[in-house]
Amino acid sequence: MSSDSSASKPRKLVRKSVHVAMFAALGLAWLHSTASAEEWLLAPYLRADIGYSSTDANDATVFDDAPRKFETDPHTGARFQVGAGLELTRYFRTDVTISYRDNMADLDTFDNLGGFRFNVTDGRHNTSNITTMLAGYIDPFAVLKIDTGNFSPYLQAGVGWARNTTKSSRITSSVLDGKTSDELAWQVGAGLNYALTDSWKVDLSYRYIDMGKARTSRLYTDAGVPDILVEEAQFDLKAHEVLLGLQYQF
Repeated sequence: MSSDSSASKPRKLVRKSVHVAMFAALGLAWLHSTASAEEWLLAPYLRADIGYSSTDANDATVFDDAPRKFETDPHTGARFQVGAGLELTRYFRTDVTISYRDNMADLDTFDNLGGFRFNVTDGRHNTSNITTMLAGYIDPFAVLKIDTGNFSPYLQAGVGWARNTTKSSRITSSVLDGKTSDELAWQVGAGLNYALTDSWKVDLSYRYIDMGKARTSRLYTDAGVPDILVEEAQFDLKAHEVLLGLQYQF
């Protein structure tokens, strides 16, 4: 991989982060202009969630002397999440969450594009993920001043940071090392919040989450002899998730 290509990745990430910050600032400015002094709540809360996560299937390509294709095997599994937030008004809240899921996807078969296919064994670049997300939630019914009782339906969107880790894998006599990479993450979704008491709430939500890419190392050994690939193998890491959680508001 060229040095210009490697240097462009941080620049692209910075540009995306700047765009996100600009949109966030515009959103907060709009919120400030629409909320009167009586509407500000500024009520902090804690949350904990567990849910079902289903990874999208995305094949990977690795470049050696020629492009070679990996078939990716997606998995379903549990997502665990904790966080803290602030209910700013009766129709808008925001929080920061940290979530974890392992066994998201791994590499199944390897096609050398010469008509030969091999099974990937011993690790298979099995991928785990830790995501830190800043999200905002808006209740459109509350915005329109429609009373929904103890229920609060909402739309959500968020941006954050994903840390994706792949294990090493073996293909016949070759061992390709795994890698940990930091990626830009984002999510969109919807949910329903129900107030059990003034302090306790139950939350059910769906989100589509993009965690950037899972990557392998360029380093590998073939029959014990170390070597290096032209480019790392990589595949998109995305999932559909349904979360059920509890929130405690102070």
